[in-house]
Amino acid sequence: MPAFKPVRRSQLISPFGIGAMVDFPKDESLMPAGLDAWPRAKEKCPPDSGWLIREERLEARLSRPGQLITHFRMPPDHREPDGGAQFANQNVPFVRFPRWHYCHHCGGMEFLTPFSSTRQQCSGRPYEQQSCANRPPNRKPFLIPVRFIAVCDLGHVQDFPFMEWVHRDAPASADCQLRLRAGRSSAGLSGITIECSCKQKRSLGDVFRFDEKTGGPLSTQINSLCKGLRPWLGDMDTGVAPCGHHLRVLQRGASNVYFSHVVSSIYLPLWAEEIGGDITAVLEQPHFWDLFQQRTEGGKIDPIVCQTVASITGVDSAKLAIAAERKLQGGVVARASGATGDEEDFRRSEYQAICDGKVGPQSELYVECAKLTDYEPDVAKFFSRIRLVHKLRETRALAGFTRILPPDGNLASDRLQGLKLDQQIDWLPAIKVYGEGIFLEINPDEITKWAATVPGLRPEFVRLVAHYNAARTARLQPNRNITAKFMLLHTLAHVLINQLSFDCGYGSASLRERLYCDFTDPSRPMHGFLIYTASGDSEGTMGGLVRQGKPGRLETTLRRALKHAAWCSSDPVCIESKGQGSDNSNLAACHGCCLLPETSCEEGNRLLDRSLLIGTPTSPALGFFSELL
Repeated sequence: MPAFKPVRRSQLISPFGIGAMVDFPKDESLMPAGLDAWPRAKEKCPPDSGWLIREERLEARLSRPGQLITHFRMPPDHREPDGGAQFANQNVPFVRFPRWHYCHHCGGMEFLTPFSSTRQQCSGRPYEQQSCANRPPNRKPFLIPVRFIAVCDLGHVQDFPFMEWVHRDAPASADCQLRLRAGRSSAGLSGITIECSCKQKRSLGDVFRFDEKTGGPLSTQINSLCKGLRPWLGDMDTGVAPCGHHLRVLQRGASNVYFSHVVSSIYLPLWAEEIGGDITAVLEQPHFWDLFQQRTEGGKIDPIVCQTVASITGVDSAKLAIAAERKLQGGVVARASGATGDEEDFRRSEYQAICDGKVGPQSELYVECAKLTDYEPDVAKFFSRIRLVHKLRETRALAGFTRILPPDGNLASDRLQGLKLDQQIDWLPAIKVYGEGIFLEINPDEITKWAATVPGLRPEFVRLVAHYNAARTARLQPNRNITAKFMLLHTLAHVLINQLSFDCGYGSASLRERLYCDFTDPSRPMHGFLIYTASGDSEGTMGGLVRQGKPGRLETTLRRALKHAAWCSSDPVCIESKGQGSDNSNLAACHGCCLLPETSCEEGNRLLDRSLLIGTPTSPALGFFSELL
């Protein structure tokens, strides 16, 4: 990742993770290479590099039989060797893709090597018109990548087969050279023609046409099927095994070319409860904790190691031993539960930890339990718990990616493409971000009484859920048991985020939601959400968000949010909508009232309905908070 091609660390997790195509200035399209080529990928993570991230729950969640994840690493940051900086010039490797490039002046096409570190200039072929042959070498244009690539449903990607496309009637010879001519007869695809030096030529008209059964023009006209290529792993010309699926032609910048599968976790240092900050700081240092883990006796902490570390750091040996044992056993429990739990179980531990509010200011999760009696009674009746999260740490790890369709949440899915070839690499790329937040738990008694009336007062809700699941089925995703409670929590989180951006100056993109709701196990209900700042920089980490959750301020923010939700600039069209937004999966929710930046919403701005908060003109009792208006 040289300084003249900068990519932020967070962008290498999403949206420009391994296997994506990144458009750099000066018309360069590069693809981040797999973990096998990353610096020190097959070595132990250097303790002084600052790359190491430990998150036991997430490690257990992402481990699979034969693919144990022992830690995470931040993408290496570019460091200049000046000043004696350690780990200088440790850059993330890229490959050049697509390999077909052309000259924007004469149209001459070249098939480049994927490992060239510099741009290539036009070779200056002697065409009759618009030739670059007479230009001096230093004035020849640089080649730019073509717009078209071929992708299969399993996530393989390869260059568009221009040679085969042009030479469908007569085979190409070794000296055939292609030329791209655009805009001669039409502004559309039919106006783009690929010409060969052997006088054969073909238009790209209808090249995007695709049928799920018969495939597109690549299958029906030139019998070109997927070769199973994975350029990010070095499979450039022949794959490990032929895929055989139909190829779909896409533009390289299309939104469905790459979907990163990012799994996140809130760090829960429950072992640090009632432990001093000095001991917590010692056990949070990776090199000390690795020493504890390597020297265990019968699954217990070695007392000799404990005494040695205590003497080096100057902490109490007995207290250090107790804390280390608690952390060790907590990691064992996390691996045992994470190996079998689903996303709902994974979040339940976060939900319980925040509700209990046990962890103190000395750890990386500091939760203050606010007293409901300090809030106004007419507001407090709607909530069972309010927690002020002064400090939290979120880890976001890249577990893989898909193409054509977004991930279905299944880490063992065939559509989920891997990030490495060597299965001995026991880490994944990740970033950790710090922030603060407000956690609200809705009163379960009030929800039970209200939810029983929703189907009768809002018949569109049942149709919305059916339509939403039908769209998921078409995308090869499992159905979800969407309830009115979930849509209430989700919409309330959205209107509060919009209001908080006005009340305390946060950009809405710097606030995120984390929803806690039961879908599969109603015997252990969850009905809360966390609004937090975790944007990777300093915005929102100075206590401003927590301050808005304190008594006297939260009530004002809530009332303002509901008042703004009661009227939308698109009303009455919005409030009377039977389905709008992506996949028509929203009711009364649009850009004028409820939608957020996509990085802030866990559901892609789907499953929203502000009428569940404030009611409708014909059914005001539908609103859960209608009493406050």
